[in-house]
Amino acid sequence: MEWYLPITILTGLGLILLSTSNFLISLNSEIIEMKKNTENFREIIDLKIDQLKRLNWALVGLYAAIFTFLLSGILGVFFSKDNLIPFLVLLGGTILVLISSVILIIYGFKSIAIRQKHVRT
Repeated sequence: MEWYLPITILTGLGLILLSTSNFLISLNSEIIEMKKNTENFREIIDLKIDQLKRLNWALVGLYAAIFTFLLSGILGVFFSKDNLIPFLVLLGGTILVLISSVILIIYGFKSIAIRQKHVRT
């Protein structure tokens, strides 16, 4: 494995991280706005707070993946091509990205149901 491979992935991860952060900020703003009228939106607020937690977990996973990709690239510089350590660290980062992606997919599906419930309220 070439040492620069995991570092080239960072730009794509940065875009995913940026969009997830924007989702988090937007969701937080919605919750703050709904809290002004808590009695009408209590159930929706609780659901949105659960969504906020999911986004936070996805962000933590993405940050950890970025760390492991950088670490893998750095280790790739110091170890020979036959050494498995950089590859295993890269694999760990890839698994973190996959887990974060699954969390974001769950977020997407659940947000549809929450939006429908919110419109009906």
